[in-house]
Amino acid sequence: MKGIIIAFSREEDGKNVKRALERNGYENLTLCTSSSQALQEAALMEEGILICGVRLKETHCSELREYLPPAVELLVIGTEARLSGCPPDVMTVTAPVRVYELINTVGMMLGEKPPNVRGRKTRSGEDERAVLRAKRLLMERNRLTEEAAHRYLQKRSMETGRTMGETARMVLLLYEND
Repeated sequence: MKGIIIAFSREEDGKNVKRALERNGYENLTLCTSSSQALQEAALMEEGILICGVRLKETHCSELREYLPPAVELLVIGTEARLSGCPPDVMTVTAPVRVYELINTVGMMLGEKPPNVRGRKTRSGEDERAVLRAKRLLMERNRLTEEAAHRYLQKRSMETGRTMGETARMVLLLYEND
């Protein structure tokens, strides 16, 4: 099973990374504060990622890489200056960390699409066309701006628990049957 180990000397740093990953849909996360803990957890994994700082209390990331199982990749987070000492085969993310950059890098390393950052579903072409037609209709008939028409559809969607596409089709049915 794929897993993610997060290892930082400062526990608060590790917790921040863990929270960012959890908020973006990642599960099976293990938090460690030493390289020995991280290596023990990595030995139990079939495959995964170890996310750590450039230096843990007793080990530099280059030493840590040597002891990791082959199926566990290393992702190092640090300032540009500190990352310069990392081996070239190690993935890095520059601090201060941008959450979307971390999520995209983790997703790429796990060989999967990253979880949907905001949980937003992408609309099909048919839904997109319905939303555009409904907005145009609302703009013409009710003299709304495009932004106001969009907000109207959004609000109705949330109130009814329907997608924007479904709501747009309902608006089109109501107005076109007038």
